[in-house]
Amino acid sequence: MASFTTSSYRFDLTRLSVALLILGLIFITARLSIGDSLTIGYVMVIPVYVFLSAILEDARLVKHSRVHAWAETLAALSAAAACGYTGYQLWISGY
Repeated sequence: MASFTTSSYRFDLTRLSVALLILGLIFITARLSIGDSLTIGYVMVIPVYVFLSAILEDARLVKHSRVHAWAETLAALSAAAACGYTGYQLWISGY
């Protein structure tokens, strides 16, 4: 089992790959069913948030740190908002 370890996190690369595959399948399904990039950006906000929250929570080595938990939540929310904003920018540019 391959893993990437930092001082506070240990990411299991196999689980990360499976989660990325599932997120990719959700995106492909959304793209095939919805043609509008604005809607796809907003639809992908929730899967991106769930994906990042699950990956970061599973990888955390120190489970009792509240600061880490709030920072992870903030990072996941920011990335999810960036996903929606990217969809908006693509829609504005005519993609």
